[in-house]
Amino acid sequence: MELRQLEYFCNVGIFENFTRAAQNLHVSQPSITKAIKALEAELQLTLIDRTQKKISLTAEGKAFLKFAQKIMQDVEEAKQSMQQFKIRKENTIKFGLPPMFEAYLFPDFFIKFQAAYPKIELDIQEFGDSVEICQKLKDGTLDFGILITPANIKRNLSIKLLSDRYSLCLPKNHKLAKRDKVSFDDLKNEKFILQQSGTYQHRKICEYCAKCGYSPNILLCTSQLKTIKQLVTNEAGISLLPNFVLNTETDFCRKDISPSMNFDVLLAWGKSKVLPNNYNKFIDFVKSSFN
Repeated sequence: MELRQLEYFCNVGIFENFTRAAQNLHVSQPSITKAIKALEAELQLTLIDRTQKKISLTAEGKAFLKFAQKIMQDVEEAKQSMQQFKIRKENTIKFGLPPMFEAYLFPDFFIKFQAAYPKIELDIQEFGDSVEICQKLKDGTLDFGILITPANIKRNLSIKLLSDRYSLCLPKNHKLAKRDKVSFDDLKNEKFILQQSGTYQHRKICEYCAKCGYSPNILLCTSQLKTIKQLVTNEAGISLLPNFVLNTETDFCRKDISPSMNFDVLLAWGKSKVLPNNYNKFIDFVKSSFN
């Protein structure tokens, strides 16, 4: 039993005329006749009484018509429902963010974007590592991602949103708080409060410490920047955080670190010969938001 057969039978049942049913479906009359005969053969029942000049449904045909119409109605509802899924999928942008960006730069951007493009949905996912975001972009899991990379590293399929650097965060009464600039050599005996391993911050700090001949004494690793800041304020340890998350901080000291930890924030996307229109709208909006 095929949907095409049911569709033809429903039309014949409504019009009680093969010619009008064929005209309504834009098919030939023999096609309808053949399909319904095949349906009757499968059911081993006569659905249409052809003995009179004007055709009519048999009792079995009338009973079967109710089932056929319900099936066709369900099929149409299923098509419409799947179309809505397709529309939502086409109007959804999957966006990967590192924790720092999501907490400090994204909320204001999100509100403005939703106001400008209410029909485009942002599916936000948090990732600690730019390497993981790159992989998700490559395999198509993400459409866009924010990458935190060393300064002036060129990457295809991306635009630079901002350049920034890390500052050393110290308790106000710390012995190094009076210095204008502090080096990684000076931090050998300090307790570090960092983000999780794999993040740009954690990786780069361990790298700089290694160049000075030691491994950082890590008190705690956490994804919560508020926790890091509070622990520094409470004199539990030190940390290094990007300036864009420190603009309003007054509870602890900020110092320049040597060598400087400069970085760029990039908007990156997956490989595509032609970007969908929604993607271009998103890129243009992000560029305008950071200019």
